[in-house]
Amino acid sequence: MNRHNNEHGSAIIVVLLILSVMVIVSTNITVKYNSEFLRTANFINGIQTKWYGVASEELAARVLHQDFEDNHNTINLSGYWAAPERSFEVDGGTIRGYVQDDYSCLNINALGNSLYTARDDSDNRINLAREVLYRLMVFLQIPADNAEEVADSITDMVDSDSNTLTFGAEDQFYRGQPYPFLIPNGYLFDVSEIRAAKGMSGSIYRRIAPFLCALNNNELKINVNTISEFKSPLLAALFLDDSVTVEDALEMISQRDINGWASISQFLKLDMVESRITRKNKAFFNSILMVNSGFFSMYTRVEYNNSTMVYRSFFKRRNRYAELYKREYGGIE
Repeated sequence: MNRHNNEHGSAIIVVLLILSVMVIVSTNITVKYNSEFLRTANFINGIQTKWYGVASEELAARVLHQDFEDNHNTINLSGYWAAPERSFEVDGGTIRGYVQDDYSCLNINALGNSLYTARDDSDNRINLAREVLYRLMVFLQIPADNAEEVADSITDMVDSDSNTLTFGAEDQFYRGQPYPFLIPNGYLFDVSEIRAAKGMSGSIYRRIAPFLCALNNNELKINVNTISEFKSPLLAALFLDDSVTVEDALEMISQRDINGWASISQFLKLDMVESRITRKNKAFFNSILMVNSGFFSMYTRVEYNNSTMVYRSFFKRRNRYAELYKREYGGIE
C-alpha cells in the first residue's frame, strides 16, 4: 500500500515538473513573440513615418517651385512657402510642418570668410560678420564680455587659420578639456555644433540659435523681404552702428508691405535707412543684402501610430527648382 502511494506521489511530482517546464517554455515563447512583434511594429512605424517625411519634402519642393515660377525676381512673405505651420491628416497619423527662408538668419560659416572685413577708425582690420554676431548677442541681452568670448570662439572654430582671437580659442584649448576634441577650422554642418564653443552656455545658446543657420557655404546673405519682426535684432545688428536700435529695425520692417521691396535700392532709400548708411556698412550692405533667396529649410513633425519623428530638410535653389541637399531626422518615440 505504501509502495503504491509512493509511486502515485512520484508520478504527480513528475507531472507537475513537466507542467512547470511547459509553462516556462510557453511563457518564454510568448515573451519572445511579443518582443519580436513590438520590434517589427516599431520598425514598420519607423519606415512609414520616414516615407511620410519624404512625401512632405516633395510637397515643399513643389510649393517652392511654384513660387519661383510665379515670381522670378523676389522672394517675399506673400509666397505659398511662407504660410504658417500646416497640418495634414494621413492614414494613421498627422504631418505638421513649415518652411523658412535661410536668408533671414546669420550663416555662422560666414564668420570664416575673409571677404567680410573692413578697417575701423584706427585702421585696424575687423571681421564684419563676427561684429554682427557680437551685436546680435548684445541686443539679446547677453552681457558684452560673454558676447565677445562667444563671438571670437565661434569665429576661431570656422576660420581656416590657427591664430587665436583675443577672447577665442583654438585646438590647444579644446585638447585640455575633460572630453578633448579638435575644432573643424572650416564649415560647421549644424548650428548645434557651437554649443562646444568656449564661453557658450545653455542659456546663451537658446537665445541665439533661432537667429543662426549653418549653410553649406561661407556667404552671408540677408533677404530684407523675409526677415521677420522676431528677427529685428539681427537686422539692427547688420548696421554695425550703435545708433540703430531694435525698435528702429522694427520700424523699418513695418514699412514693408506683403510683397516686399522690389529691389535693395528701395530698402536703402527708406529715410531711416538712408540716414544710417555709413562708410563702414555701405560696402557691407551691397555685398549681403538681397530681395531674393537661395536656401530654405523645412521643419516636419510626423506622428504615426504612437510614433513621432522630427525632420529638418534643407533645400538649395537651382534656377526655378528646390533641390534637397541635406536632411536631419530623429526623435522616434
